[in-house]
Amino acid sequence: MAEEESTQIPGERAQTSTGRSLDTNPTVRRGVVALAIIAFVGFALWSMRGQDKPTDAVQPERVVIRQTSDFEPAKEPVQPVTTPPESILPTPGMPEQDGEDEKLLDAARRAPVIAYSGEKSPQPHARDQDPGADTASNYVPFGNSPSGLGAQAENEDQRFNRMLAPTQLQGSRAGTLGNRDFIVAMGTSIPCVLETALSSDQPGFTSCVINRDILSDNGRVVLMEKGTQVVGEYRGGLRRGQKRLFVLWSRAKTPTGVIITLASPATDALGRAGVDGYVDTHWWERFGSAILLSIVGDVTSYANSQLQDSDVEADNTTSAGKQAATIAVEQSINIPPTLLKHQGELVSIFVARDLDFSGVYRLRVSEPRNRIYDRAVLGDFSPASTLVTK
Repeated sequence: MAEEESTQIPGERAQTSTGRSLDTNPTVRRGVVALAIIAFVGFALWSMRGQDKPTDAVQPERVVIRQTSDFEPAKEPVQPVTTPPESILPTPGMPEQDGEDEKLLDAARRAPVIAYSGEKSPQPHARDQDPGADTASNYVPFGNSPSGLGAQAENEDQRFNRMLAPTQLQGSRAGTLGNRDFIVAMGTSIPCVLETALSSDQPGFTSCVINRDILSDNGRVVLMEKGTQVVGEYRGGLRRGQKRLFVLWSRAKTPTGVIITLASPATDALGRAGVDGYVDTHWWERFGSAILLSIVGDVTSYANSQLQDSDVEADNTTSAGKQAATIAVEQSINIPPTLLKHQGELVSIFVARDLDFSGVYRLRVSEPRNRIYDRAVLGDFSPASTLVTK
């Protein structure tokens, strides 16, 4: 613009500069932009409205299939009615008259004496046997036999009936033990020292001595004094693998002459049933025979070979030696083990029932209770005192 102003001739007419131009005016530019935006938005709305107009869709024609006539089922051919055939029952036949031979045979069958060979045991007479028993019962019945199926069904019914039967549980009513001052309750363990030794080779009796006072259930009264003797019994014969002997203590006798039936088993200090001890398995007696058998077999085989070389037959001698060794093994191989327990060893008695001494003992007051309490507090347990200190 400076160049244009410089090229103008002074005094000549020219275009007057107003200072405003369309390109440089911001208001005009904003208005133009707003009009363009409005026009664009209007065009977009018009085009969207044209697309939203519903079009009439051509509905396809609906074809309906209807039944023109009633349904008629197919006719089945008529079957002729047949009458069931009548069952013809057989006419009962008249029993034939037995001849003389049949009578003799029947009499021989019913004879009380029947001869059998010596290999079979004699059978009882037919009249002594159960009428329901049959000789065919010794054989296995066929699986398709009606009797077998009936018995199996009956067993299944009985089993099902037993399963339906509920378990009858009776109630338990609580009760009192009685006067506990005179009762040694079941389950009490009583230590006892053996007076006699035990050997399981033969059954026999044994005895032991209780080495302490046995108190009542409440611990107030001495019912069996120290030194009470207990007598028991044991059955001999241990089996292989067993290491304990069952002993049953039958009766106890106190130093004052009171006796009571125990009927209680013997246990060890931990309460295990039976008494233990040294078990002699008789190893040499049992296996020495087997060693003897092998030695005799080797000797007889060697002797037989030597005799055969010298043209001497000794088959009977060698077989007799083997048979003798076999018999010796059979008689000694089944020797049972022996349990040995020495006298003076400690065993225990497991009381299997309540022991009641109420019919023997009576209690009486020997000292007032207040004096007992006073002396118990002061610790006065002198020998002159009548207080029991066991």
